[in-house]
Amino acid sequence: MSSDQSDEGRPNGETEPVPEEEPVPDEKFGSKEGSPKEGRLIYLRPADEKELGRVVAARGGYKSVPHLLREYLHRSLIPRIREGRCFPGRLLAETTGRASSGASGKSPTGGKSPAGDSAGDQAESQARTKIQLGLESWEPVEAAAKALTGALRRLEERRARDGGAGALPFCRCGEAEVVRAAAREIATWSRGGPPELFSQESACRWLGPSREDSAKEGASRREPGREPPHQVLPILPGRERGGKPVQYYITEEAKKRLKSKGAWLGQTGSDLARRATRMLIRRVEEAPAEALRHITEDSRLYREPREGETSGFQVYLAVKTKRRVERAVARLNQRPGRGDRLGQLDVLQAAARLAIEAPDEKMRPPLPGASG
Repeated sequence: MSSDQSDEGRPNGETEPVPEEEPVPDEKFGSKEGSPKEGRLIYLRPADEKELGRVVAARGGYKSVPHLLREYLHRSLIPRIREGRCFPGRLLAETTGRASSGASGKSPTGGKSPAGDSAGDQAESQARTKIQLGLESWEPVEAAAKALTGALRRLEERRARDGGAGALPFCRCGEAEVVRAAAREIATWSRGGPPELFSQESACRWLGPSREDSAKEGASRREPGREPPHQVLPILPGRERGGKPVQYYITEEAKKRLKSKGAWLGQTGSDLARRATRMLIRRVEEAPAEALRHITEDSRLYREPREGETSGFQVYLAVKTKRRVERAVARLNQRPGRGDRLGQLDVLQAAARLAIEAPDEKMRPPLPGASG
């Protein structure tokens, strides 16, 4: 399949959205960690799988590459396919093992190939790495694949009718291609490329490298002024891990609720506490009066440190975040008319309450390409 997709026009290759007869179900899938999932083997490019591992290690909130892919499919790629905001030709050119039909684990007539994955996968298995991806339901992925296949069929029919640059042999898109597209978007962003790659008009500039040396090329392509996304907390002298420990003095009930909510979202209580702390600091910086009201409200979730006690709910914060907490406290105490002085304890308690009370969607880990 040619990678020249310059005449695709709109993401669907058509002016109309994905047809209604091929809907993408809107239900959540894989959103509740620990629930039964149907697992399938998916082949990924080794360079992409490596980048996904780096994102998991650095971004926080994702406990594995499959967890990252589940969240990205549900919250980013599937909705864009449903809305007709992906370029199908570019996506298929980058994710099929071959340009021939059957590259998605289905024969040209729509049946499953004997091995359960694509003929192209079998031919290129030595150059790919496989992962086991479990989803509560594969129906949304299957429907997305059908929607892309339909969009590609219409694009090919239009080219045959009107003419166009670049050969585009028709092939079916399957579940494996949808998953590989998610992996490719995450990996491209991690290397310094744009987010939501297959929805970008300028995607051609980023689709060339797909080999092991792409990570090296990514360093020179990184957007000016952008920090590499895969940052790890530096380990301080005399410590075994990065970051600085802080104590959230909350009740046992609050701890249980925090940990339970974290488990529901596939994270830990500490992940939620860190995210809520950053959210609250940002609120202090952007809307200090609103933040002050939240921080000074009483709550049964709080408790006072006991005499001689040195630990509450302990969480490791990045050194930069710890400094931002200190600056936020100082800023709040400088406001005119302040009576009692606030301390770090007050801000951290309020952050823990925010983590418990905020809607689930607010506490999910940020997707690759999003600020967080």
